[in-house]
Amino acid sequence: MLAVPALDVSRVVEFVNEYAHRPRAAAGEQEMPYPDAADVLVWPGALPVPAVGDLVAAANAAFRVFSSAHDGRAFEELNGLLRSARPSPVATESGLRWTVDTPGEVLPAALGTCLLEWLMNHGQARLGTCHASKCVDAYTDASPAGQRRFCSSTCLNRHKVAAYRQRSSRSRGGTGKPVTS
Repeated sequence: MLAVPALDVSRVVEFVNEYAHRPRAAAGEQEMPYPDAADVLVWPGALPVPAVGDLVAAANAAFRVFSSAHDGRAFEELNGLLRSARPSPVATESGLRWTVDTPGEVLPAALGTCLLEWLMNHGQARLGTCHASKCVDAYTDASPAGQRRFCSSTCLNRHKVAAYRQRSSRSRGGTGKPVTS
């Protein structure tokens, strides 16, 4: 049995945004090199899945959990991820730990168990994908209000500026010049 490391959810979000197809495509990063996954995840020791294709597949599976949260299907996607990784719980004095049978299951299980813990503690309304027009990055929301809809303040500000410009354009008749009577 192989131990599944506990990951920090902020690192999982960063990994998904760096490796999953949709966030990379939205950011125009398809041709850019991938960062070191072990560094992104702060992985203890050597990463058991060094092939980029396997890393991308794991990130895409985790991304589906984030992207399906808005329509209430995050648990459904998470269950699919967990079924594919097949982690087994092990009770210890220090708490619940997870194990898997093969090295290829370690990363998907680590991502899945991290997201499981987040969803059990915060619910699916507290994760999602950015609502900005040109971004689909994943995010988690630990704010007191729980109203986050953007991956960063940068995307929120861009959205607000675009909405303001659209309102201003309509008030000027769409010409960019003030409306005269």
